[in-house]
Amino acid sequence: METIETKLTYRIATAADLPACAQLWLEMFEAVGKYRESDFVADWRERFVRYGTGRIPSGEYRYFVVEDSGGIVGCAGALVRDGYPFEISGVRNGYIFGVSVKPHMQKRGIATVLTTQCVDFLKEIGVGRILLHASPFGRPIYQKMGFIPTNEMELPFKRRL
Repeated sequence: METIETKLTYRIATAADLPACAQLWLEMFEAVGKYRESDFVADWRERFVRYGTGRIPSGEYRYFVVEDSGGIVGCAGALVRDGYPFEISGVRNGYIFGVSVKPHMQKRGIATVLTTQCVDFLKEIGVGRILLHASPFGRPIYQKMGFIPTNEMELPFKRRL
């Protein structure tokens, strides 16, 4: 008996895939109630693609996608954190972001496979630890993989456009 998983193709994303990843990134935020597209600047999609395209050549940024016959149905990103305090300390921490699977494909282990690909990539390039932000939906997946809750806190402000 053939399962849906046999029809899926996992691969490293190319720059041409980043617009689809941007859409899934937005859908992830909207699904958990974190942001709506109206919260973002008008050119956020172009910024998303520009940032990813600029970081891919460094070897410190990678997106993974999963496709079925209709196109990309899930993705996850991994990168070496940049900016403060990493530019100062030289400590290389990995960050996993944008783990998103289309609703009709959820509950099939796809997010776990994508996250594992991200972890493997970050281990391979030698980061000291991996961080991520977990939605209530993703937290059980990440905890099963060995991630532990940390002391990070948030003070949200309403954005004025």
